[in-house]
Amino acid sequence: MSASSRLTVTALQLPPCTSDLASNEAVAFDAVRAAAAAGAQLIALPELSMVPYFASAPAGRYCAWAESASGPLGARCAALAKQCGAALFVPVYEFDPATGLYHNAVLGFDAEGKPLRAGPVARKLHLPVGDDPPPGFNEAAHFTPGDALHVVQVGVWRVGVLVCYDRRFPECWRALRAAGADLVIVPVAGSGGDDMDFFIGELRTHARENGLAVVCANKSGDEFLDGVRIDNYGESCVIAADGTVLARRSGADGAGLVTATLEHEDIAATRAKLAYFKHRRVDLYGTPSF
Repeated sequence: MSASSRLTVTALQLPPCTSDLASNEAVAFDAVRAAAAAGAQLIALPELSMVPYFASAPAGRYCAWAESASGPLGARCAALAKQCGAALFVPVYEFDPATGLYHNAVLGFDAEGKPLRAGPVARKLHLPVGDDPPPGFNEAAHFTPGDALHVVQVGVWRVGVLVCYDRRFPECWRALRAAGADLVIVPVAGSGGDDMDFFIGELRTHARENGLAVVCANKSGDEFLDGVRIDNYGESCVIAADGTVLARRSGADGAGLVTATLEHEDIAATRAKLAYFKHRRVDLYGTPSF
């Protein structure tokens, strides 16, 4: 087994964020260093990893928290990836100076600190809007949806990213598989109204249906902003391409590292055994007739 075909991955289950962004960053960076010291080669952080989830706030209230992908936070993340010698996927609140738009985005860096692509490796595509139960949330008031899926190279691994709500849409998983992905990173915040078994079961199903390994990172514990509670319930996990849960951390266990080692050869073996993607009847997937 070649060393390059084996990848040790860690999902960081972080504690709740506060309005002290410098403190949030320090906690997250310390967790990255701990993961790298434990042998992680790829490290994934939760959605909006260094700011509290603010989608219940009035539009624009926290726009000062956003930074461009090439701004100071991005530079610090790049330096951290190089220091740790690990690929790093960092969800951020992004401001794009070229368009004047704000995004729920993910920055990616290789083990030398170089960006995995020009600009973010992902921008959240689907923005949930809800009013029930109160106080509700409206991500569309704070973010502009992304317009593309991307797959980036980490060694021999092809990696895609689905930000939280994007995981709900099977088409996204199929598209990443079609684009050559082996591994999908799913940064999450909150619970999305799911119970824990459904949360894990949904990820296992998408992994197995598509022959894709999954690394999912969530926060653990309640965040409070403007009197609003966000219930981050943990359940960060690593799932093999056949749907096997390789590592999982409950919310009751609090913040910590969720680590497993993936073998690239297992992806091909799983796809040969579970050939769902190959057996799709794409000739039937056009405009339906009723």
